[in-house]
Amino acid sequence: MKKLVTFVKKNKFYLLGLAVLAFVVFINLFPKGYVFGGGDTIQLIDAKNSFGHLFYYSLNGSVSLFYFIFYLLNRLGVGDTIQLSFYLGIFIVGSYISFDAFSRLIFTKSKNLIRMLVSLFYALNTFTLFYFTGNWGFSHYLWLYIFIPILIGLFLKFLETEKFIFGVWFLFFLFLASSGFGNPAFFLSFSLFLVFLVIFFVVFKYLKPSKKLIFNLIILAMFYFLVNSFWIIPTIPQIKDGINNLNISTVITLDWALQHNTSSIPLTLSLAHPTKEYFPYDFPYQSMIFLKKFFVLLSFLPILVVLSGIFFWKKFEDSNEKKIFITLLAVLTVFTMLLVKVNYPFKGINNFIFHIWGMNTLRGVEKISIYIPFLLAFMIFIIANNFQKYKKLIMGFLVLIVLIPLPFFIGKIQQNISYRFPSKSNFQKYKLSFLIKIPQEYYNIQSIINNDKEKSFVATLPKTRNDGSGISDFPKWKFYGGDITQNLYRKKFIEANNTAYFKNFYFAEEFDKDSDGNYEWIPKLIGMMNSRYIIFHKDATKKYVEHAEPKMKMLEDEGAINKIQENDYFILYSIPDKFFLPYISWQKENILIEPNASSINNKFEKIKENLKTANFREINPRRFEVAVNEEAGDIILAEPFNANWKAYLVDADGKEKEIMDHFLARGYANGWKINDSVGIQKIIIEYYPIRLLWKGMAITGATILLLVIYLIRYYYKKRCHPELVEGFN
Repeated sequence: MKKLVTFVKKNKFYLLGLAVLAFVVFINLFPKGYVFGGGDTIQLIDAKNSFGHLFYYSLNGSVSLFYFIFYLLNRLGVGDTIQLSFYLGIFIVGSYISFDAFSRLIFTKSKNLIRMLVSLFYALNTFTLFYFTGNWGFSHYLWLYIFIPILIGLFLKFLETEKFIFGVWFLFFLFLASSGFGNPAFFLSFSLFLVFLVIFFVVFKYLKPSKKLIFNLIILAMFYFLVNSFWIIPTIPQIKDGINNLNISTVITLDWALQHNTSSIPLTLSLAHPTKEYFPYDFPYQSMIFLKKFFVLLSFLPILVVLSGIFFWKKFEDSNEKKIFITLLAVLTVFTMLLVKVNYPFKGINNFIFHIWGMNTLRGVEKISIYIPFLLAFMIFIIANNFQKYKKLIMGFLVLIVLIPLPFFIGKIQQNISYRFPSKSNFQKYKLSFLIKIPQEYYNIQSIINNDKEKSFVATLPKTRNDGSGISDFPKWKFYGGDITQNLYRKKFIEANNTAYFKNFYFAEEFDKDSDGNYEWIPKLIGMMNSRYIIFHKDATKKYVEHAEPKMKMLEDEGAINKIQENDYFILYSIPDKFFLPYISWQKENILIEPNASSINNKFEKIKENLKTANFREINPRRFEVAVNEEAGDIILAEPFNANWKAYLVDADGKEKEIMDHFLARGYANGWKINDSVGIQKIIIEYYPIRLLWKGMAITGATILLLVIYLIRYYYKKRCHPELVEGFN
């Protein structure tokens, strides 16, 4: 008991900070039965059943690393609504602990109260509030934010002391942070952040260039990539097309993205979102609306404290902290410039920078603005550490800074404050919300779809949008975003608004416009794409439902589709065998479908006549073992054509030979010409990045094992490294 009392007294401020965060999580508990979905991100619901699908289709091992937490929670019986509180709690508590650990590494003699208040500022500010009242906070994208302080602290200690122990710990935390690299743009921005730190540390003479420094940085850079191999290696084959397609996309162009993802200098430095659709500019508390201007002004307090440090720069007591401060200021200037994008006064230079290959991935504000809170918190800590004679004034400022994100402390951040509804409304009263309750009817058909072991897809109708973005719009239950219901089923979806199949041909849009009375082409097309089921959304936009529902009824009457179940939200149909083509099949000749209804109607029967079902075994959702057909011919895979799908001939000795004749089949699918099957035992069809994923995981695993061995050896010899222990005490 005495030890416990001593521990509490010694760590009272640290524990007080944790208590504040616990209160924030508690007061922001989410309403029972609701989940989070909308925009580009959705919560991973039913994680214990959907995690495997995510692993194979995210194509990025780092994404799975994050969601594995929620897979475990779901296995332990934690429901989807309660998991929302875990998203919030893990984020803010993790950020607080990370900055606290950073401050103990860098500011070994700093006051505990200062450490607690600045750590709270890093965890709770208008930047973090923006993400939790927007649509990114409940996803893996912001995971990197948590680890920025501890990563930079270890990186600085490594540069300063030139001791590999700090580099090793840096690499371990980098691995844990890598879920933030599920979007590789964050990996690029973090790498640039480190590069600019090193450059300015050298420029401002905090670091002296030397052969040893260069050698240490090269070694760290090598391991930096090895630790991230499990997601970098499988991403490489996809990344070039992804970057280049941005410039030619019909949905979004780079110039448009740069113009619409910009921030002004004042809003950047006050940590406010550039659109002013968020707190404090969107002030939801009508009973105290008179405080709105006060909180707008208060949001500028952190940068004003930093600017005061510039004024008193020459009076800093610690010369090294003086050099660090000016370095951070220089990095802040560069990143602020990048956030202004192609607006005045940086239009010329940024227009050049963002058109460099790869830099266009940083078009979104979040990829760069994620570092601004840390830069401000770091500089504020330096100021507080160097001007102890103004202790009371500084403490007053820090308390006010912590209070800036008021909604965190009042509660219900998603229920009462979100850019999706006006400040006078809430999530239940307004027509659109991020908090949604998935109708029970979607859960009721899980057994029908999930118990079907046939390899097939699920198609959706009708059209819900015009832009080909893949966004679904179900106003009946206030949902707008990537279809969250997909996670309930163990089959891949063919989305009505998706453009990934036929180039410039959106089948749902064509079906919406079609009025000639012959609609049989739609079940033929959907069946040809290996979809056994159609979910027809009666909860979609009313006009599209009214256009399409009579056509579906006509198809049902003709026997072209079979109704399985109908309710207020959707009709579940199945495609009859006469229109359904298998996932993998043999075909004697390549019959190319033109992207129009007439071609589909005219050529479908010819495809059906030339087809023979392939005997295959699914190794995983992205790898298949196909028995050889003696007649040979073309082998067809009902997946959208992609050069990363590979087929290999495997002989009796197990040797693989890639089939090089890979062609566009049926207007959208993957086909391979098998000219000679003599001596071939089987054919492997595989999405190549998955093969690279296993190799990358092996490299990362071996690297982590090597680092563990280094640590065991290090601490066995040293028992306890004094600098490291001191840094964390």
